[in-house]
Amino acid sequence: MNAQEYPVLEVDLSAIRSNAACVCGIWAGHGIGVAGVFKGTDGSPQVARAMLEGGCAQLASSRIGHLADLRDLFPGTPMMLLRIPQLCEADDVVRYADLSLNSELRTLKALNEAAAALGRTHRVILMLDIGDRREGAVSVEDLAALAESVKRDLPHISVAGVGTNYGCVSGVLPDDDNLAMLCRGADAVESVLGMPLEIVSGGSSSMLIRWSKGLAIPEKINNLRVGGYILNPINMRLNRGVNIPEMNEDTLRLRAQVVEAKDKSGAGHTGKNWKGETVNFTDDGVRRRAIVALGTQDIGDPFNLLPVDPAVHVIACSSDHTILDVTDCEKRVETGGLLEFRLRYGALLQIFSTRHVRIAYK
Repeated sequence: MNAQEYPVLEVDLSAIRSNAACVCGIWAGHGIGVAGVFKGTDGSPQVARAMLEGGCAQLASSRIGHLADLRDLFPGTPMMLLRIPQLCEADDVVRYADLSLNSELRTLKALNEAAAALGRTHRVILMLDIGDRREGAVSVEDLAALAESVKRDLPHISVAGVGTNYGCVSGVLPDDDNLAMLCRGADAVESVLGMPLEIVSGGSSSMLIRWSKGLAIPEKINNLRVGGYILNPINMRLNRGVNIPEMNEDTLRLRAQVVEAKDKSGAGHTGKNWKGETVNFTDDGVRRRAIVALGTQDIGDPFNLLPVDPAVHVIACSSDHTILDVTDCEKRVETGGLLEFRLRYGALLQIFSTRHVRIAYK
């Protein structure tokens, strides 16, 4: 693609670097280091570098391929695998990840075998499920038993820490009770190992909700895995109400070209769309509608687009087209013109994972 081709996502690396510095500065005051999560950009080395330059202590992704690609580019930078490993990728996890999050003894045994074959010791963070219903041991006792099995039977695995997850599946957020459970889990594993843990990882950006309310953060926690708030803080403000003035929300700007702009009547209609969803459109009279060259294949859910012009409203999309109401725009929208969008996190993930939107770094 040349520089005039659309759609294009402009990525402001200086803004991402500044956001990383702000987040790392906040947590440094609590003795907490930040692992910069760059998975949302499909492993972008430019974004990873901006996070490191902003002060992130580690780089983290849910895809082992992302870590493999960046290993030689950032030698000496600790790499963390976020998604609990598949058995089929045990060898690559040991090769390319300095740390991996784990909850299954069978997987730990596979990692131990891979580490033994490679003449290495692999470091792990044992996960505790505090109620979000994602990965982790279901109790402090089960977590301690997992650590005991590693200590007794897996000489090529080193327990570096414990961790948990908040807000991703069930919407469970940090509170006094579940934070206390995490700290009890860390204490129990330390008792099994007979030494302090290097890492107690208390989740991700969701901890900022507690911080923003002035609530205490347990001293035991010394690591957070943060990506979305550094990369796209507008999502956290809209979803969680966290608004830190120093954070720059203009990190990402999507520009799409209008391929049709017409005044059309909108008769009321109920039916099933191309995805099999029931849709209900009301009769809103004649409105000016614009279609941009973006669709579900590019952005996923169109309602994850946030038009920069508040007079633009997303109506619907198909796999290749997004339809917008532009009736109230101050400047008349015409074919060939451009419309700009900020993004919710879902659209961000989709755009970086498709080859049909050009990524332009500045």
